[in-house]
Amino acid sequence: MPMLELVEVHAAYGNIEALKGVSMVVEAGEIIALLGANGAGKTTALSAVCGLVPPKSGRIVFEDLDVRGLKTETLVKKGLIMVPEGRRIFPALTVMENLRMGAYLRRDKPGVAQDLEYIMNLFPILAARAKQSGGTLSGGEQQMLAISRALMGRPRMLLLDEPSLGLAPLVVRSIFEVIKKINSEQKTTILLVEQNANLALMLAHRAYIMTTGLITLSGPAADLFKDENVRQAYLGG
Repeated sequence: MPMLELVEVHAAYGNIEALKGVSMVVEAGEIIALLGANGAGKTTALSAVCGLVPPKSGRIVFEDLDVRGLKTETLVKKGLIMVPEGRRIFPALTVMENLRMGAYLRRDKPGVAQDLEYIMNLFPILAARAKQSGGTLSGGEQQMLAISRALMGRPRMLLLDEPSLGLAPLVVRSIFEVIKKINSEQKTTILLVEQNANLALMLAHRAYIMTTGLITLSGPAADLFKDENVRQAYLGG
């Protein structure tokens, strides 16, 4: 049984149909890349999974649970957590306060303390900035904080929307290394929307490519990386 399955999902913003029958499967333990040009519907697909954009039709099933109509808080409790595009940290709160906000539904204090220690080892710069307000961090540090805040909710599946957006190449590589580590060490399943198709395909196990609201291609990431049409369209030849 897949961890996440979308079956013929349609979603719209008013009269504009953003998803036109999207079907995809994510198995437990996988890193799946969802690629495509701007406006292809990638973020809408993530938002539909999280309940932020209600599907008009189709099914979205997370671990045997039909998630349509469920509140985002319920999905977080079930272990489905999203890091949105643009990071969306709380700029007036300190780094530590941001992290604790990620654990607001948890009651296991020893587990929260353990996860904080893990995150400080994962991103040592956050330990150094623990008392700084989130708004004073660099873009890369804010992205590290956004990912860490999500990890404090102990996700079974992590949805990442454009984690490399606006960041320097060295910072991007560092963040992608951490995403790989989260997947391998924490056994966290990851669905990744990413503009850097090269890095995404090198990181992912499998990938789906979207074009104007439809899945037009899918397969093992290594095969898509070598595909000439994919290279011309998304990898700069």
